Amino acid sequence: MTHKQAGLSLIEVMISLLISTFLILGVTQVYLDNKENNLYQQSQGGNLENARFSILILEQALSKTGFRRAPDVEMEYTFPATSTADCGIMSAGQVAKKVSDTSFCIRYQPAFTGSKTCTGDDIANIPARPYVATDAVVEFYTLVDTDPADADNSLQLACKGNNGTLSVIAANISAVRFEYGVNNNDEKIVSKYTTAPAANETIRALQFSILAASPTEITKGVTSTTYTHWFGTTQTDKKLYTMLSTSTSMRNLMP
Repeated sequence: MTHKQAGLSLIEVMISLLISTFLILGVTQVYLDNKENNLYQQSQGGNLENARFSILILEQALSKTGFRRAPDVEMEYTFPATSTADCGIMSAGQVAKKVSDTSFCIRYQPAFTGSKTCTGDDIANIPARPYVATDAVVEFYTLVDTDPADADNSLQLACKGNNGTLSVIAANISAVRFEYGVNNNDEKIVSKYTTAPAANETIRALQFSILAASPTEITKGVTSTTYTHWFGTTQTDKKLYTMLSTSTSMRNLMP
């Protein structure tokens, strides 16, 4: 007795191919979603790391501001009037100065031998004995594009010490905002916070915010509420933005 061989019909083959195609598309979409989520998490972590590190460095700098090795010597004698290219004129006794909306200067005397500037350079001629005065260190902090020739136009938080070389503290910082706690007398209190300290006001504290941005575009056209809150406009790129804020007082200028 003759038996006919059974096989797949053309319709069955086409249905199988269609099902396989959907399965491949589904697996591919899951892979792409996982990849995007991983990139998002990495960018968020990078933003937080950059912002926190920037805050840490600035807080350390502000904690040194106005330090005197000989505390019995008046501020005006410890920090005489001076002028630098980045900071401009700093009057006698002035140890903190707003330079622009995104930059400021500080002065201090190094406390210990082996102390370094914000750029990591050794500070020269630090006396080994305590309570012996030495030259003040001037440091300049700013938000700047250290490589304007590149195509990304990203900004970096940078500083400059006594050697005059600008050194990057943290990259991919989109913006910074400073509010200065001031008063206009010798009393060690903060009477108000302002973005524009007057010439007769002493800076004693600082509130600041750091806006970090991912180095690449990762979002699918979703508007960042952080960006909108900061700039008051809708972002034109697809980068991820993260903002951190803090407040610190200059302990050498406060009780």
